[in-house]
Amino acid sequence: MHDSLHLRSNVRVVGVSGSTILKKAKGSRSLLLIDGDFGEEQITLKDPTGFDIGYGVTVDDDIAGGFHSVVARITGKRGDTFSIDKPLNADCMINNGAYAPTFFRVISGYDLDGAELKNLTIDGNKENNGYLNGCRGGGIFFYRGFGTIIDGCHVKNYRGDGISFQQSNDVTVKNCISDGNTHLGLFIPAVAHSAQS
Repeated sequence: MHDSLHLRSNVRVVGVSGSTILKKAKGSRSLLLIDGDFGEEQITLKDPTGFDIGYGVTVDDDIAGGFHSVVARITGKRGDTFSIDKPLNADCMINNGAYAPTFFRVISGYDLDGAELKNLTIDGNKENNGYLNGCRGGGIFFYRGFGTIIDGCHVKNYRGDGISFQQSNDVTVKNCISDGNTHLGLFIPAVAHSAQS
């Protein structure tokens, strides 16, 4: 996968346990060539190798981080400049080491109601990808995901939280496993669980 599976409300994604595997492609990383300004929806890269339209990308610098990082989809390109589908949450300055890797959550859902994931394996391919912090990433990541269900899913080899949800109510996580991950900041154990975060 070169970008997230982007969930919508009331959509069920049901796999076959142990057989339906969503695996991240090898990641790429570049420093920014031009400062990325707050609210801007494009980035210019020093080395665009490994970046293309439709790919997931994170934009950050050594100071911003956390909730100031943006995870977006590349929507267009002209030379070394790429348009993205979300505005930058902070100034990403060259003097602060501004960079853009092709890091993204494998399954992502924003502003959801009633979505469900069942019997999926998420393989983060961590040998070929970097870390995505829990404020913006997880193998499975919901932001404002209400009444959602994650059942029988396995997140492995991921550089970040296994399962993460932010500002979400009535999320049910059951029969899930997260192993071989770099960081488990908001990991939900493999038991039936309803949580609010």
